[in-house]
Amino acid sequence: MKTRPVKGWSLRDTACGIIEDGEARLLVLRDGQLLRYDGQQAPVPVLGPGPRPLGLLGTTVFCNDGSRAALGDLDAREEDVDGLGLVQAIEVEGALVTLNERGDLRCVTLDEERTVVGDVQVIHDANASSVLLSSQAGLVMHDLATGEVVWSRPTRGTHGERITAATLLDGGGVLVAREGYAMTGDEDVVEVERWGKDALEWRHAHQEVVLGLASTSIGEVAHDQSGSVLRLTPEGTALMHDAGSGVRDMLDVGGELCVAAWFHVHGLSADGLSWTVEHPGMPSALSVLGSRLLVVGDDGNDWTGPEPLGVVDLEADVVDVDPSELTAWVPPPIQESDEVPAMVKSLPSLVEEEDSHAWSAPSGLLDALRVTAPPVEASDENNDDLLAALSDATPSSVASAFSVSLGEHRQARAGVDGVAEVLLESMVSGAPSEGVTYAWSTADGREIGTKSRLLVRLPLGAHRFELRVRHPDGRWAMDGVQVLVE
Repeated sequence: MKTRPVKGWSLRDTACGIIEDGEARLLVLRDGQLLRYDGQQAPVPVLGPGPRPLGLLGTTVFCNDGSRAALGDLDAREEDVDGLGLVQAIEVEGALVTLNERGDLRCVTLDEERTVVGDVQVIHDANASSVLLSSQAGLVMHDLATGEVVWSRPTRGTHGERITAATLLDGGGVLVAREGYAMTGDEDVVEVERWGKDALEWRHAHQEVVLGLASTSIGEVAHDQSGSVLRLTPEGTALMHDAGSGVRDMLDVGGELCVAAWFHVHGLSADGLSWTVEHPGMPSALSVLGSRLLVVGDDGNDWTGPEPLGVVDLEADVVDVDPSELTAWVPPPIQESDEVPAMVKSLPSLVEEEDSHAWSAPSGLLDALRVTAPPVEASDENNDDLLAALSDATPSSVASAFSVSLGEHRQARAGVDGVAEVLLESMVSGAPSEGVTYAWSTADGREIGTKSRLLVRLPLGAHRFELRVRHPDGRWAMDGVQVLVE
C-alpha cells in the first residue's frame, strides 16, 4: 500500500479539533485544554481545562458555553451554565464569525463586535466579505459588513427540503446540496446544484445524501453519506474514490485533496488515490502547517488511552509498504511520570522478546481486537480478596446506573409561517448535578447545543436529534428523539 512518512506525538488526552494560530496550531483536547504545536517541539499547554474552545481571535479563546478565555491561562475554567452557548465559530480574515444557540450570527473583530443577522440555523461557509447560511428564509448569502442579503436560493417543492451542504465559490457562486422531504414526485431526490452570481448553472441528481462540498485545486468535489468522494462537472458527477465510510473532514493541500474517513486519511490527486495513512483514532480534524499535515482523532472507545497527534510529511516521497506497517509510527502512550509528550522520530528498534510485551501499537483494528493479556499466576490469597470485593454490598463498591432519556417521539404543530418551536429536555439519572457534559446533534452529526435543554425552530417534516451525555467519571450515555412537524 502506498503511504507517506508519519511522525507522532503522544498526548495526555485525545485531541478533537485544531485551531490555526499564525505559524502554529492549537490542539483542542477533550477536556478543553489547548496545546500549541509549532511543528518542531512537543506540544505545550497554553490553556487549562474547561469549556471546549471553538475559535481564536488574537489571544482570546471563544468557548462552546459562550465564555471567553485568554491564552496562557493554565488554571481550570468553570462552565458558564447560564450563558448563551456557541454552536459555531469560523475564522475569516481579521475576524471571527460566530453563531450562538439563539441563532444570532455575530462578527467579532479586535475593534468591535456586532450582530449581522438573527434566526440563523447553521453557517455553511464564510469569507472576508460574505457569509452563507440557512435560516427560515432558506439558503441566503449576507454581506458580512452590512448584513444585507446579496443572494438567496429559491426554495423548491411543496413539502419542504433540507440543505445538507453548501459552500462559497470564487466570483460569487455557490455549490449547494439538497434533500427533498417528499416521498413521491420529483422532490424525492438528492441533488447538487451550482449557482453562478445570477443564475443556476447546472443541477445533478445523486443517490445518496451529500454531506460535504468543496472547491479545490483538483476541481469541485463532494462527499456523500456512504463515503463516496465525487468530482463535480457541468456534465455530471463521477466517483473519484470510495472511502468505505462517511467522510469526517476534507482538506485541500495544493494538488492533492486529503480525505479523513474511518481510521484513515487518503490523499487524492486528479487521477484518484495516491496514498493512505492510518491513525489509531478516527480522524476528525485535519490542518496544514508548512509542509506537514496534522491529523487528530478519537477511536470512540473509553477503555483505550488517548490518541496521538499524527504529522504527515507532504514533501517526502510516497513509499510502498505492507498494510500492517501503516501504524508503525504510533508512539507509546505517555506515562504518568512524563512531563511532556515524546516524539517518535523513527521506527521502533527491535528489543528483547521479554521486553516487547510492555507496549506495542496494534497494526490494525483486527490485531487490536486479538490482543490478549499475559498470563497471571493466581493464588488462593488473591481469590479470597476478589471474592470479598465482589461480595461487598456497600455503596462505595457499586457504581450507580448512568442513563439519559429524551422521552417519547414528539409531534408538533407548525404555525402560519410553517415553523414550530420545540423544547427538547433531557432526564439524566445516576450523575451529579455538576460536571456533566452535553452534546446535542442532528441526524447528520452536526453539533447544535451543549446544555441540558435545547430550543429548536423546525420546518415541516421529520427531524431526528441525538444527545450524548458524559458523566464526570468518563462514562457516556446516549438517547435520541424524533420530532414530526405537521
